[in-house]
Amino acid sequence: MKKSCAVWLGLWLALVASAAERPNLVLIFADDFGYGEPGCYGGKLTPTPAIDSLARDGVRCTAGYVTAPVCAPSRCGLMSGAYNQRFGMQWNDDRRKYAFGRHKLLPQALRAAGYVTGHIGKWNVPVEARECFDEIFDLLDWEADYLPDANGHYFGVDSTNEFASSKRQCLWGAERPGEEYLTDRIGRHAVEFITKHKGGGRPFFLYLAFNAVHTPLHAKLAWKPRYAHLKPPLDFYAAMVAALDENVGRVLAALPENTLVVFTSDNGPAKAGAQVWPAEVPKDLLLGSAGPLNGHKATFFEGGIREPFLLRWPGRLKAGGVYQQAVSTMDLYPTFCAAAGAPIPEGTQLNGVNLLPFLTGAQAGAPHDILFWKNGEQGAVRQGDWKLLLSPSQPKRQLFNLADDIGEKQDRATEKPELTEKLHKAWLDWSATLPPRANPAPPKAGKGKQAAVPGSAEKIQERTTLFETKDKNRDGKLSWEEFFSRQTDEATARARFKGWDTDGDGCLSRDEFVLMKGQAK
Repeated sequence: MKKSCAVWLGLWLALVASAAERPNLVLIFADDFGYGEPGCYGGKLTPTPAIDSLARDGVRCTAGYVTAPVCAPSRCGLMSGAYNQRFGMQWNDDRRKYAFGRHKLLPQALRAAGYVTGHIGKWNVPVEARECFDEIFDLLDWEADYLPDANGHYFGVDSTNEFASSKRQCLWGAERPGEEYLTDRIGRHAVEFITKHKGGGRPFFLYLAFNAVHTPLHAKLAWKPRYAHLKPPLDFYAAMVAALDENVGRVLAALPENTLVVFTSDNGPAKAGAQVWPAEVPKDLLLGSAGPLNGHKATFFEGGIREPFLLRWPGRLKAGGVYQQAVSTMDLYPTFCAAAGAPIPEGTQLNGVNLLPFLTGAQAGAPHDILFWKNGEQGAVRQGDWKLLLSPSQPKRQLFNLADDIGEKQDRATEKPELTEKLHKAWLDWSATLPPRANPAPPKAGKGKQAAVPGSAEKIQERTTLFETKDKNRDGKLSWEEFFSRQTDEATARARFKGWDTDGDGCLSRDEFVLMKGQAK
């Protein structure tokens, strides 16, 4: 597959290089926007005509995935064109600790190829945005207020020390004359960037990363009557979806025809928080919709990792197309570079695949033989129609046929043990190639257990990975047989086993094995 993809990438580079005009490139990335939100994916909450127009005029992918179900690692996979775990980035906790080394990001590759690069909105990547983009507007790290304060400042935007919002929830605005709702401001800056550069001599790449529909829930006061029929906080949420769609429409209307535009999101819909919400808001309320999918943000069910995934390129991609093979946001790096005739930078190794020959029908088959997801001992693997879900709690392994069971309701792991083992082994083998987490969480201390030793993070991660390999039945503990596997000195092994079994239950828990009675230094 790698050789075949390399051949097709070369053909596409040659084709684009010979064209009279390279396309402009626009990547629209929403935040916490679920698979079932837009109308073209069955959404009912509020109309989304602009997003739906991308499905009408382009290609709608029905199995578009992100590389992680939370924002920071998902954006790492998007910008790197690779599995975020390769850089030690597994969860949000790692977001300021990991590094890319010689690996260049998508905007850096396009910038080196002569593109004017612009970024607007959420970045959430541990590389200075100025190293990647020529122009930057409304820069934010994680979340931000949609409404300005009395001084016109948006908390969390264009700040060196505000990495989150003010945490105020359920607000309507803006009320003062001249104030601008943040989603409108981001949309306006996008239109201004496009207008400035679409007549120039160089093509442009715009990474338009809306923070909508991520909390806090702030909505435009003018739209309050339109959603009065919805109970809070869904009235706020619906208005935020409508504002996002309205500004996607403004951007699409400003684009020149020769533009490849992609719309997707970082992860599935989120639940309302338990601490910063008004008392009348139901706890664990799912704000958005995953449609027919199970799960939500921060889970490896389909609802956490499968997203709306739309591509439009007039004259190159057939309008109204539907693509059903699994694709990933890490594919957008090589796809954009192929469209632009941009070489992959030296020292950069991608896991993504150029989607253009697949979407046009020039190449048959699936872009990926297998896809992986991972956060510690949790994760998933998909091969063909089959998906194995891995969890630290029971049941630890669940197997689903997504062609027959898109909602992941029927666990078939018991029915197909050989396939379950095969996919699990593939996941373990892939996991073994990865570095430790950039910011590993120490094992929890409890009765009969010792806390992690300072400075032992790398060894702890190594032993955690070894524990996962030895725990064949995935019950979260090691029997003597599992522990002794592949060892030869039985006497020494029994002494270790007895010494590490601090609670004397005849098995080694994860903490007991990893900490080795405090020796993991």
